[in-house]
Amino acid sequence: LLPPLSTSLSPDAVEIAQEIGYPVMIKASSGGGGKGMRICYDDAQVKEGYRLGSAEAKSFFGDDCLLVEKYVEDPHHIEIQVLSGRNPATGELDILCFAERECSIQRRNQKVIEESPSPHLLPSTRREMIRQVKSLVRNVDYESAGTVEFLVDKHQNFYFLEMNTRLQVEHPVTELISGDGYDSGNYVDLVHGMLEVAAGRGIPQKYLDLVDRSNAEGEAEDGGEGANVRYTGHAIEARIYAEDPFRGFLPSTGPLVKYVEPPPVVGEGEESCHIRIDAGVVPGYNVSPFYDPILSKVISYSARSRGHAIRGLGSALDQYLLKGVQHNVPFVRDVLRNRDFVKGYTPTSFIGEHYPDGFSGGRLSKKETAEFAVIAREIGRKRGLLMKGPPLALANARGNYSHDGDEEEEEVVVCMGGIFGDIYRVSSKTHDDGSVTANVTKMPKNSGSLDAGSEPEEAEEESHAIALSSMDYEPADNFAKVVISGEIRALQVHGEDETGMLKLTMYGSDEDVLVMSPGEYQLACHMNEPKPKDLGNFVMSPMPGTLISYGVQEGDIVEMGQELCVVEAMKMQNVIRSHKAGAKVGKLHGVVGASLRADEVLIEFEQMESA
Repeated sequence: LLPPLSTSLSPDAVEIAQEIGYPVMIKASSGGGGKGMRICYDDAQVKEGYRLGSAEAKSFFGDDCLLVEKYVEDPHHIEIQVLSGRNPATGELDILCFAERECSIQRRNQKVIEESPSPHLLPSTRREMIRQVKSLVRNVDYESAGTVEFLVDKHQNFYFLEMNTRLQVEHPVTELISGDGYDSGNYVDLVHGMLEVAAGRGIPQKYLDLVDRSNAEGEAEDGGEGANVRYTGHAIEARIYAEDPFRGFLPSTGPLVKYVEPPPVVGEGEESCHIRIDAGVVPGYNVSPFYDPILSKVISYSARSRGHAIRGLGSALDQYLLKGVQHNVPFVRDVLRNRDFVKGYTPTSFIGEHYPDGFSGGRLSKKETAEFAVIAREIGRKRGLLMKGPPLALANARGNYSHDGDEEEEEVVVCMGGIFGDIYRVSSKTHDDGSVTANVTKMPKNSGSLDAGSEPEEAEEESHAIALSSMDYEPADNFAKVVISGEIRALQVHGEDETGMLKLTMYGSDEDVLVMSPGEYQLACHMNEPKPKDLGNFVMSPMPGTLISYGVQEGDIVEMGQELCVVEAMKMQNVIRSHKAGAKVGKLHGVVGASLRADEVLIEFEQMESA
C-alpha cells in the first residue's frame, strides 16, 4: 500500500499533506476520471487544489469529500481486469484475471491512451499482482466485472490504488487480446460475462476454459492463485475527446458538421489490423458543455505485435474525420509517432516530459514535409483536371495541371502554411503508369528567385528525391490514399477556401497549402506579411463555459502566474492566470455566473507607459 491515506472534509488538508510528505495527490472520494484530482508539491498548491478539487467533486459526484495520499512520481498506471462469479454447480467463487492494461498516457489525470499488455511489466511482476488481486477479490467475496488499479515504479515495485467495482472505459483492449485473440473469435466478452454472473449463472464455461495454467504466465506455487486468462497479440485504444490540444486540452463545444469513422480493417495482408469504434456521436451531434468531452474510443488489435497495433491505430486515426469541434486526434497521432512511446517508455509523466510547453502541432520530418508537398501538388493537379476548374487560382492558368504524356518536367512552388509559410520548389515528372518522381528543395522565404543558381536553405539537407507510386483520389472523396516512398498513407482532404488555399491533414498534422507557378511566387514575394493584432493587454476565455469567480479587482496590480479568474467547462474548473507581472487591472468585462464564448474578453489591463 501507499503511505497513509486520509479523508479530508475540511481545509486541514495542508496538515495532512505535511504529515504524509510532499508530493501528495488530492482526489475525489466518490468518483474517478481525474475529476477533482490535483498533484501538490507545497502548502500553497494544496490550498488551491483543495478549493478547486472540492468544487469539481461536488459538481460531478454530489460529494465534496476529498482523499489525500502520497504521490509516486513517474510511475506507470497499471490495472488488472477481473471477472468473478459464483459457480452454480460447486458454489465456489470462480475468479478470472486478465493480462494487465497500461493506462499511463494521461492529461489532467485522465487517460488518453490505453493498451494491453503493458510494455513495462515483467512476467514475474504480473504473476505477483494477479496473486494479490485474486486474494483481494476472494476476501471481499466480489462477484462481477471489476478493475484493480496500481502504480508501478521503474523497479517493478507496485502500489495498490483502488478497486473500481464496474466496467472501465478501456475494457475493449482486454477483450480483444483475451483467449486466442479477436481474429479467432475465441475471446471474452466482458459485458456478456458480467450479465451472466448477475443473472446467477456464473462465468460461462467457455471463458473458464481460457485460463492459462502454465508456469510461464499463470500457475503459482499456491496452486493456481496466479492463474490468468491467456492472451494473444496486442491491443491499443485512444480516447477521442472534444477538446483543443493546442490550448491545454480545454473542452470544445458545437456541432459535428462532418463525422466519418475509419474502416473495420486497416492495412493489407500481414500488416492488417482490426479496428473497433465505440462511439457516442453521429454526424450533426451537438457537443454540449454539460458532460464529459469524450466522443469515442478507437481500438486497434494486432495478432502479431505492439508495433503493428500502434501503426494500425495511427492509420485508423488518419481515416477518422471529425469537423466542427476541436478534438485531440492530432495530439494522439503525434504520441503514436513518438520514438519513446514506440519503444515502450510510457510513464504517467510522458506528456509533461515530451510536451513541456504544451502541444503545438504534429511534427513531420524534413523528408515527410517534402513528401507532403508532392502529395499536395498532385491532389491539386487532380482536382483541377477532374473538376475542370482552377482550384488553385492562377497556377492552373499557367498550364501547371496539364499532362500530355511526354513526361516533361514541371516546376511549381508549394507554400506550406500559406503564402507566408515555408517555401518548397517541386520539380516533378508524371510517368505513363501514373507514378510521379519529384525533387523537392526548401527555399529561403521571399527569395524572389527560383532559378537553378539560387541557393536553397542548407542545400545538402533540404533537397529530397520523392517517388509517388500511386494515388487513389477523387475530388468528392474525403480521403486520398497514396503509396509514397514505399509506404501506404491516407490523407484527409478538406478542400479549398476562397483564396485557393488547399487544406490537408497528414499524420494528424493540418496544413494550409498554396501551389503557385514560379512567376506567381516571384510576384507574391512583394507582399507584406500582415502584423498580428496586439492582444497583450487582454485576458480572454480559452473555451466556452461559465465564469465562476474573479480572483482580482479593478485597480489591482498582478504578478506573473497569479490567479485572475476561474472558468468552468464540462464541470472542470480551469484557473486563468496572469501572463504579465506588475500589470494593473483596468476593467473586468465578465459577469460571474454568465456563460462565456471562446475568446471572450474577461479582463483588460491598463496600457503600460513606456519608460
